[in-house]
Formats: sequence, structure tokens, C-alpha cells
Amino acid sequence: MDREDWDSLARRYEADLLEIACEEGASALEEEIAALGDPERRIADFGCGPGSLLPFLAKCFGEVIAVDYARDLLEAARVRCRSRKVVFECHDLSRGTGLETTVDVACCVNALIDPDAEKRAGMVRALVGSLKKKGVAVVVVPALESVFHVYHTLVQIREREGKPAGLSPREADEMMRAEVSSFADGIVRVGGVLTKYWMREELVALLADHRLRVTRMRRVEYGWKEEIEHVPRWVQGARPWDWLVVAEHGK
Repeated sequence: MDREDWDSLARRYEADLLEIACEEGASALEEEIAALGDPERRIADFGCGPGSLLPFLAKCFGEVIAVDYARDLLEAARVRCRSRKVVFECHDLSRGTGLETTVDVACCVNALIDPDAEKRAGMVRALVGSLKKKGVAVVVVPALESVFHVYHTLVQIREREGKPAGLSPREADEMMRAEVSSFADGIVRVGGVLTKYWMREELVALLADHRLRVTRMRRVEYGWKEEIEHVPRWVQGARPWDWLVVAEHGK
């Protein structure tokens, strides 16, 4: 997506793209960030969007750099967080150029979602180029496995409750083909926007290619209401999720 596309998202960001900091899974992300927090440390929020994480980051770190490509989103972030600890930077991460200053921690939450693989790789290069030696990256991405889990659950609901609940296997196949633009590349339509979803092993391999060693990986679950309007109470097991990775830079 280009700058105009991202700017157009500014007013509808919370409705069209999941703001993880406002969801049930926020505690998992906050746990990881708090564990790294230190008033002597500097953190960068790459792809900060409208700034949902910034107030929390400002509590945990001595300095916060809020980075985004879309000026309208940055302006929304300024309004949302007026802490003097936070500085704002309009930066095209997809070009692969790091920040002028290095940081101890790089946070990248649901920002590696561009359908263009080269742009995503550029963002990772920019993130790595901004990290100090032994710096830590906290990365959250949409999970492709979760998409299949949701459709499987919808089929289970139909099998147990009959029509009109859930989906038949044929209906699920048809809907999934319409939603998933590319199974091979993990490109999914979200609110009409082509969005990159990640498999666990795929994400680990990409980070390793950029000298980021994964030290911890966990699911960040969110509520069924984001995927299924009326989920039955008997539905058990994992809820839909994003992948959360903590990785150390091994320069």
C-alpha cells in the first residue's frame, strides 16, 4: 500500500484493522514489553498507527520513538499520547533504512502486513538496522493458521447445531477461497484490503535471515467476536490468535 492508502485508514483504523492493544490479548503483549522496560532504555514502535501502545510504552521506557509512514496516523497518535517521552517520526520503513538513532527495543505490532514481500523485507531490515547490538525485537503478526482454525470451527458449529448456524464444508471452502487471495503467500482480504498473514515457521525463518534469533514465541489470543458473530458457549479450545515473537539481534 502507498502513503495515500495508509492515510485513508487513519479515520477507520480501529474498525478495519485489529488494534491489539485494545483487545483481550493485550495482556500478553504488555507482559513481554514490561519485562524489557527500563527508564534507561529507548524503544521504537515501528508502524505505531494511531498510537494505541504509546501510553503504555511511555510508562515502561525512558524514551519512545513512534514511527509510521502515514502522516494522518501519526497525527492521531500525537493526539492520543502527549507524553514528553515520545517523539514522532514519519519514516518509510519499507525502503530498508533504519532510524538515525539506535534503540534497545523495537516493537512491531501488526505492521508486517503489506502483501508485497519486498516491502516487508525492507521493514525488517529497517528494524534490524535500528537495533543496538543484543537489542530485542518484539514482533506481532496475524497468524495464517488461525484463519483455518476459524473456518474449521464454523464447520463444527454447523455439524453440531445444523442450519443456519456455522457453515457446511462446501460453504467454508467457497468463503475461504474468496477471502484468501493467495494460500502460498498467505495473503488474506481484511475489510477488502490485501493483508499478509504468517505461519509460525515462516516468521521464524524470516527473522533468522535477518540475524534475529527467536528466544520466545507465543499466541496472542483475541475474542471470537472478531471472527464469528454468535459463537456458541460450547466452543472450546484455542480462540483466534496472532503470533507474538521475542527475538534478539545477534549482530
